Formats: sequence, structure tokens, C-alpha cells
Amino acid sequence: MLLSARRVNAPRAVIGGLGVVVCAMGAVAASHVLDPRTPTLLVTQPVAAGQLITAADLQAVPVAAGNGIDVIPAAQISTVVGRPAALPLTAGALLNSADVGPAVFPPAGQAVAAVGLKAGMYPLHLAAGDRVQVVLPAQPGVLPAPTPAPTAASAASAAQAQPLVATVTAVGRPDTQGVMVANLLMDADGAARVAAASTSMSGVAVTLLPAGDS
Repeated sequence: MLLSARRVNAPRAVIGGLGVVVCAMGAVAASHVLDPRTPTLLVTQPVAAGQLITAADLQAVPVAAGNGIDVIPAAQISTVVGRPAALPLTAGALLNSADVGPAVFPPAGQAVAAVGLKAGMYPLHLAAGDRVQVVLPAQPGVLPAPTPAPTAASAASAAQAQPLVATVTAVGRPDTQGVMVANLLMDADGAARVAAASTSMSGVAVTLLPAGDS
């Protein structure tokens, strides 16, 4: 009786073992279907436009494919390292094909102004990618004039008085006197005004704008 029971149970054990293997293989296949993420290149530190991209500037992170997102797979890192950044790259951003190649920065009609910001004239932790409003120093000894009748000249002056909004593209380290140099991307006229005001003793100030503000 015992021998016949063993003869009956042995095939069942084999079939049961095969079932476990099949289930395990199915679980592995399902994991690939349910988790269709692809290692993708992420920027780990700021890279200026025109600067050569290094392996230390990149990191592989899993990202779900599709959704129309233009990303570069981590397997293609050799096609990126050693090439220039076409645009300023911000830490934490996914790298895409438009970011790599000959520099196309700044865009037409815009310019980058380098500004020395004194301590207390900029927010702490100011970083590339921040949107800021630029506050120009008042001209000493100049009092506000009475409001004249609207003219073409006054309209131009009013346009110049509009708040200057810029995007921070790079920041340096504060020197021993607390002055930090920041690169600000804005329209060309505004950049010229900021560059001229940077020589003022009172200096230029920037305030951080809320996310999504223009």
C-alpha cells in the first residue's frame, strides 16, 4: 500500500513543482508588464550652455516610458558624455535630446546679464531655474516728477518702469564680502538696464517669484 501511494504521489509532486516554476515565471513576466519603467538620464548638477557634459553630471533613474516625454535612456549615456549642453541644464531635470548639441542659448531677443548680488539683496538658496523679479537701484538725488499728460515718450518710460522678470541660469559662490554673482536671462532691453544698474553703489536686488508666475 505504501509503495503504491508513493507511485501515485510522485507524479503529483512533479506536476506541483512544475506549477510553482510556471507561476514564478509568470510573476516575473507580470512584473515587467506592470512596471514598464526604463532607466533614464537625470541631470544631477547644473551645467552651463556650451559646457561639455560629463558622466558625473548624470544619473540613471527609472521613468515610465510613453506619455510623449522626450527622454534619453541611460543605455545611451555614451552618446551624451563629452557633448556640449545646448541649454543650461538644471539639477533634477530629465535630460532630453534638445538639451544636447551646439549651444542655442540665449534665445533670440533675450540676453544674459551677470549681476553681483550683495548679501541681503537675494533670497537664501537662490538656484538655477528660479524665476525672480529684478529690483533696480533708485538714482540718487532724483525725485519723482509730477505725472505729465500721456505722450509717446511717457508711454515708453512707463514700459521701462515695468517690473523686470528674469530666470536664474547660474549662481556662483559668495565671496568673502558676501557678494554672489548670478546669471539672469531676460529680454535684451531689460538685461541692458540691469547691466547698467550693476555699477550702482546700492546694487541690484532680486526677489523670488511664486512657482508658475511670469
